[in-house]
Amino acid sequence: MYMFDRELEITRREIGARLRELRKRKSLTQCELAKALGHNSSTRLNQIELGRTRLYAEELPILCEMLACTSSDIIGEHIEPNEDAG
Repeated sequence: MYMFDRELEITRREIGARLRELRKRKSLTQCELAKALGHNSSTRLNQIELGRTRLYAEELPILCEMLACTSSDIIGEHIEPNEDAG
């Protein structure tokens, strides 16, 4: 496995874990969230939460609305303020 592949795998798992935690905080099932994304079953959402498949960009706004969170809460990209700016 190449280093990039390993980093991608870790990132997918981290996103999946955050998604699972946010979903559970809202007391939603995988099925409920999957239906909001337009899927007939929870399989795809389960695979995302396990880090086995990627989250599509077009799914992000729907998830944010359903989970009452920001995209950064899911993907983990928090922008640190630049201390030199000002």
